[in-house]
Amino acid sequence: MMAFLTTHPNLSGTYPMPDLKDYVTTEEAAKALGFHIESVRRMLRDKELEGLKVGYMWFVAKKSVAEYKKQTEGLGKYDPRRGNQ
Repeated sequence: MMAFLTTHPNLSGTYPMPDLKDYVTTEEAAKALGFHIESVRRMLRDKELEGLKVGYMWFVAKKSVAEYKKQTEGLGKYDPRRGNQ
């Protein structure tokens, strides 16, 4: 884990910052997938993508982005089958 500590105003104590080397930001995931950043956040909330929420920020697992791209390869951006993988 990283040496940084994070605090939350509603929680007592400090918590170690998780290791984020296997994660990308929602903006980076959106660019890789060809989606709007809000669509990526929705996909995280709906568990279509695997991610981690730290405070108010989402981080997307790199392997989740790669798996989604592989599953939807050959489908158009607006193909309804994309969401049913």
